[in-house]
Amino acid sequence: MSASLFAIPAGAQRVEVAHGNVRYVPASGPARVLTTGGRDSVAVLSPDGRTVVVVRYTGRTVQTALDESPATDLVRVDVRTGVARGLVRARGSATPERTLASFSDVAFSPDSRTVYFVSGAWVVSGAVHAVDVATGRERYLMPGNSVAVVPRGKYRGHLMVGQHRYFLGQGSYDWVWLMTPAGRQVGPIGETDEQVAEFLETYASPPSSGPVSHPQR
Repeated sequence: MSASLFAIPAGAQRVEVAHGNVRYVPASGPARVLTTGGRDSVAVLSPDGRTVVVVRYTGRTVQTALDESPATDLVRVDVRTGVARGLVRARGSATPERTLASFSDVAFSPDSRTVYFVSGAWVVSGAVHAVDVATGRERYLMPGNSVAVVPRGKYRGHLMVGQHRYFLGQGSYDWVWLMTPAGRQVGPIGETDEQVAEFLETYASPPSSGPVSHPQR
């Protein structure tokens, strides 16, 4: 799934990574540097604007089913205070579902309480995990090479997960599937960015701002 499908509107508050450090750019006013260690590669701002979750390279590797993989951590940063706390720590394992390494596709739930991400796992597939932002409780959900969250509409909070699957005969295919936050399959969305964009246009577009009618006095 293309990141452009989830672009932040111009003028909104945002975060960005430069030279391994995270900057917070408010809707108005000067930008602030939130991290200074030079080891951050991804930063995602929560929908409520209070928390940034960062993918941080530790400089280590961990043993996984795919041999050695980069040990990355997830770190939560308070936007107001700049205080950083560990959220998910890298963990090596011969069991793909328990492996925590090489994080990507970090995404918040609409209520800002849960973070979803992809960890390295199998040869042809990563694994989608979820972590509770308040408690740090992490859980494996399903195989997946990408994950994104439906921000609004009928399927608000559902997951769009790119999965590598196999036909009953020969061959395989890569489609995006709609899943519940608990990992239950709802149905296929499609195999292209255009199909994902069409799904979002149909089910997750913001309400139109038509003329406002005022009650008569």
